Amino acid sequence: MTLSDEQLQVIVERALPTARLREASVLAGDRYQLVLVGGERLNVQTFASRDAVLTMATALRQLLAEVDLPIPQLQASDPDGTVVGQPYVLFGELAGEPLEQALPRIGDEQLYALGRRLGEVLYRVHRLVCERYGALAGDDMSAADNERDYVLARLAQELAACGEHELLDQQTRDELHDWFTSEFKPISRQAALICAGLAPRTLLVRQREGRWGLSGVLGWEQALGWSPAWDHVTFLDATDDPQYFSLRVGYGNGYDQNTTRTYEQVREHALAPYRLLLALRRLHTAHAEGAIAECERRRGLVYALLRK
Repeated sequence: MTLSDEQLQVIVERALPTARLREASVLAGDRYQLVLVGGERLNVQTFASRDAVLTMATALRQLLAEVDLPIPQLQASDPDGTVVGQPYVLFGELAGEPLEQALPRIGDEQLYALGRRLGEVLYRVHRLVCERYGALAGDDMSAADNERDYVLARLAQELAACGEHELLDQQTRDELHDWFTSEFKPISRQAALICAGLAPRTLLVRQREGRWGLSGVLGWEQALGWSPAWDHVTFLDATDDPQYFSLRVGYGNGYDQNTTRTYEQVREHALAPYRLLLALRRLHTAHAEGAIAECERRRGLVYALLRK
């Protein structure tokens, strides 16, 4: 559903009663750029679900004090879709274009610099504490007060999904359960705010005076309370194409040089359990989408990680 100028005007009036919309344009990722009569620029992003809006709004409220970071500044939200018939979030403008779109124009040196900046930004985000492990909004059967309970609950859900669709045999599911039960040692003592939506399509970049900079970080509708390791593995997985190599290296260096907590750094050994959980999630997601080749690739990755 595409929002009309009239609907966008209603969104503006609801948040800023005296403001008037001058023009609007459609952006990538269900976003709209709004220009008000006074020159102020805003973005609207629509979502299919109530929980996505509640999650993004909750995360952005926690980030309100981080005004120097390229993160959306929350203006208003409507999780129930009562204003224009669709759930949305209204936030301050984030200029730029998705990294995946700009990538052919960015050299390795500047891609590395973008990665370093992203690592610095995520380090700052991860300093914010959540009350519990799990979703920021909506029902979460895995939610827990400690990381071990949370991880084991998530594992049980992933294994159940893989078993229901016969994606993994019983022996492999038992091995995974036994490995996590005996070997998994939580690396965090308190849940941190995690974006969980980092990907080339959710990172906005723009060029100024010949240099590319990170202008926006989206994906907050997937935010949750967990360990920084989850952001590490989801980001590295989303950028596993060789063309993003310099970005990944920059991210790891930028993050690691900002934290003295070695257990939070981008280290392969510490990330292994989270990689396994992600591989399981991606496996049954690929199956649900009918992506046969991706399903087989993810199954192979599960076996490889388990026996590593």
